[in-house]
Amino acid sequence: MTAADKNRALDRNEAEWVETSRSAPQLTDAQLIELVRRLRERRDRAQRLVRTRTRQANREGQMNIDAGAREKKAQLAEAIERVVEEQKRRRASSVATRNLKAAVERKAGQTRDGIPQSRTADTGPAETPNDKIAPSGALHAEGMRAAITRSTGDR
Repeated sequence: MTAADKNRALDRNEAEWVETSRSAPQLTDAQLIELVRRLRERRDRAQRLVRTRTRQANREGQMNIDAGAREKKAQLAEAIERVVEEQKRRRASSVATRNLKAAVERKAGQTRDGIPQSRTADTGPAETPNDKIAPSGALHAEGMRAAITRSTGDR
């Protein structure tokens, strides 16, 4: 398609919005949000139109050659992509992100000189603090003796 055919696919407002999307860096955040909302509405409308015409042509057994609506949808999708990329670029360069990146760089540059010795890796289980605890088998045997006494009497 030639440039004239591409421009003919869009109405006046849509052509204006597509041109505005090319100068997205000069727009404010609110203007970008409004522009992408309008472009998405028109793209969705064009997409529904293409699907409806395709279904209708398939029912009637005809070929669906609807290059104009498809071109409109493609141009609007490209404009949306430009605006969304600008929004992503702005989010990536926000103040909070810059501060976070600076903090990560500072932390990466730190050495372990100022870390206290109490913060070390685990050396394993601690020794048993109470030596008066019986070995595991003795506890079991004592429990069995009490159970036998209760159930059958003395042996």
